[in-house]
Amino acid sequence: VKGAADKLNDLCRDQVVGDDINQTSELDREYWAQKAADLSSLGLRVLALCVARIDENEDLDDIDASFILRRPKFLTMVGLVAILDPPREECIDSIAEAHAAGIMVKMITGDHAQTALAIGYMLGIAHENGIVYTGPQLDEMGPEKLKDVVKECNIFARSSPENKIQIVQALQEIGEVASMTGDGVNDAPALKAANIGVAMGVTGTDVSKEASQMVLADDNFSTIIAAVKEGRRVWDNLRKILTFNLPCNFAQGMSVFLPLFLTELEDIPLTVIQVLYVNMITAVTMGLMLACEPAEKQIMKKPPRQPKKRLLGRFVVWRIVIITIYMAIAVIGVFWGGA
Repeated sequence: VKGAADKLNDLCRDQVVGDDINQTSELDREYWAQKAADLSSLGLRVLALCVARIDENEDLDDIDASFILRRPKFLTMVGLVAILDPPREECIDSIAEAHAAGIMVKMITGDHAQTALAIGYMLGIAHENGIVYTGPQLDEMGPEKLKDVVKECNIFARSSPENKIQIVQALQEIGEVASMTGDGVNDAPALKAANIGVAMGVTGTDVSKEASQMVLADDNFSTIIAAVKEGRRVWDNLRKILTFNLPCNFAQGMSVFLPLFLTELEDIPLTVIQVLYVNMITAVTMGLMLACEPAEKQIMKKPPRQPKKRLLGRFVVWRIVIITIYMAIAVIGVFWGGA
């Protein structure tokens, strides 16, 4: 039998003596709990290996976890196995970039609390005071307490699927935009509840992919940060295009429309050919240049924009109006002076 060390430790009756699996002695629970905690604090995932002696006449066709849970303690502790699953180097760099961009990164895992905390230190998301909450602790909290916890804590261990939904909803209730990543069937409810669900394209299940708004083709956290950067670039470039094209088009329209009310002008400043040239050559060419402009160097140093922020804000609208007026006056003035 293999499983979480802290869980199986409570289900064991005795332990193996030396290398002889047939010799047992009284179980030293504190010893095994301390060894598991020591290994977990190093960022290792710890599994306990146990053996159980079962009567040969018992029916084992439908054996499952409940087979152990519903019986008196009969397991024998054999040893612990520690597995190292270090985070990728590019993931650490991406998390640092996310922090610089004002994005909070939180880890929700089913691992032991000490393991999760050690990995959190490796990733740079754990607080210096070592705050970590487990699923059972979250279950005992009220809604208001949970909101405070999800704001201050970045690491959640021994979490159930219900805990993941609780964390996502608590973040949304305090005004945050929550993005959830996952690959399993039990992640699907939280992926669906999040503002942006991100599923793993390689290891993810079909259920998790269908519940998500985005699927990572390479299962790499760095791709999410790259997508955020690209989204910010598109937003900035779109505003640049509008800031350039709208004054040109509005000024062009005013240059044609206003002279109709000026009796001193006998003709319209812009001919049909000039209007077509501005629309099809100048505006389109500059628009393509602005659309393909690379991201600014400091784009990932800016805080996230507000979800309700308008594409054309008050400042941009005023710039469009002022530049439109200046351009229209310039065109009409030059034409008038020449006439």
